[in-house]
Amino acid sequence: MIDIYFPDKTILEITFLKTMDFYSICFENKNYIIVGKDKDIHNNLIGIAENEKVYYITTDDRQLSYIAVKIETFIKELLFFDEYINTNNLPENPDEMQLAEFAGNLKTKILESDANAFDNESTFWSEICEEVEYGIII
Repeated sequence: MIDIYFPDKTILEITFLKTMDFYSICFENKNYIIVGKDKDIHNNLIGIAENEKVYYITTDDRQLSYIAVKIETFIKELLFFDEYINTNNLPENPDEMQLAEFAGNLKTKILESDANAFDNESTFWSEICEEVEYGIII
């Protein structure tokens, strides 16, 4: 059983299940323990693979996006993101350079926890940083 503190609030539209509500699925011939989901799209899941890596699983589109090397790393990154966004010093209407710098700083901090977080354009954190850079998430 996974013994870790999961945030009890929604961060990045992600809500975590209670430990007793975790369940297993087989997706693309691999097993995952489901520990969370998108708060509005219940077919978008947070799963831990047998090798302990964490993935964002989109069952409707049959897509798998790397999140983190371990669930503890993801929780740390997620809590950092929440604090970083909520304590940002961006002006009300930031320009492109300010957004790019903000996203760059976020990326640097995430890479300190997981060197693989931005291995390609479709990792979870690559997509989040892109949305920050475009001002979608702030």
